[in-house]
Amino acid sequence: MIESADVIVIGSGGLGAATAFHLAKKRALSVALVERLEIGSQTSPRAAGMVSCLRKSDLMIDLVKLAAQKIRQFSEDTGEPLDWVHSGSLKVARRPADAEVLQEDVVRGRHHGLDVEELSVDAAHRLNPFLGTQGVAAVIRIGDDMYFNPVQLAVGFARAAQANGAVVLPNTAVTRVVIEDGAVVGVDSTRGRIRAPVVVDAAGAWTRQVAEASEIRVPLVTTAQQLFVTEPVRDARAELPMVRIMDAAVYMRPCDGGFLWGVYEENPRFFNMNAFDADFDVKDLSLDAEILWRYARDVEPQLPILVKAGVREHRGGLPTMTADGQHIIGPAPAVRGFYFASGCNVAGLSIAPALGEMLAAWIIDGAPPIDLTPLSIDRFGAGPWPDDELIRQAAWQYRHFYGAR
Repeated sequence: MIESADVIVIGSGGLGAATAFHLAKKRALSVALVERLEIGSQTSPRAAGMVSCLRKSDLMIDLVKLAAQKIRQFSEDTGEPLDWVHSGSLKVARRPADAEVLQEDVVRGRHHGLDVEELSVDAAHRLNPFLGTQGVAAVIRIGDDMYFNPVQLAVGFARAAQANGAVVLPNTAVTRVVIEDGAVVGVDSTRGRIRAPVVVDAAGAWTRQVAEASEIRVPLVTTAQQLFVTEPVRDARAELPMVRIMDAAVYMRPCDGGFLWGVYEENPRFFNMNAFDADFDVKDLSLDAEILWRYARDVEPQLPILVKAGVREHRGGLPTMTADGQHIIGPAPAVRGFYFASGCNVAGLSIAPALGEMLAAWIIDGAPPIDLTPLSIDRFGAGPWPDDELIRQAAWQYRHFYGAR
């Protein structure tokens, strides 16, 4: 146990561990990475690990392109393993309105220098024979997309942070961020107080609990996300492009000789984390396989393998959602030294390598290399943020992650 640090990062998921690594790598500040359970053990390793480069805003495209670059050079930068595959992806519209969205995607993607093109349905099927042609209105290929092993990323960043001098404290729950005269002075934890002038709330599903224990409000909600990993499938190859069905919000990628697939369902479950026991572990989250099977039947004409393949693993996590579907990154306006790294919106792990670097520079240099104003908590105003309205908007963002109309 330590008594003090220059920066305390709360939470060792992708965003927290990446921030701790980039802070420690600069060797300008002493860093403590504090985790209530085991390092990198909660939602991050249960993610899909898909990097989607064609996002809805210019800022997010710039950030995810940077993140993809960092994923490719992850082992070189950190000394830790990360398995990744540059597979590209196919984004599929089943309705005319969504086909129009794809045309807009192509224009936006090319404007940003992405390798994106519209394909015939038959050409898409040739690229990935597991994609059926029935009921498909349009398809685009995004050649820049990739996927990686989600289990390795957060743990790899945390180990690399430690190798660069950070103190890593697993099984240490933060009970309160201590604030005096409008400024952070440290944290209270289950192992005692640690003094620090800067704290990063990267507590994932527990972001609100950490902030609200110090009377800081943050407008996000915790939701459930689940997926299947199938048994090995004949002719499933690692380099097959990923598939996303827009209106169904179903995704599929190769995984260990089979496929990993999931859905952003229409009526997601939201949680108040105060209702869980203090020792709750995400691995014990109650899941509902029937939700996945219902959507598998919906997309059976396009992805029949989802119905046919046996299930090897059923896993789920607790991502955080915001009302506008964008992350919350940067300082809390009312408290000096308090920073957020949250609001992953089911895409936080893939962009964590970039956001961690941006936030570390913000803390050390006073500003990030890229203007992150659109991700500031200030965009939501002073509140209040009624939970029922927040949940309604977050549910819409969750369901429409792929831009379906």
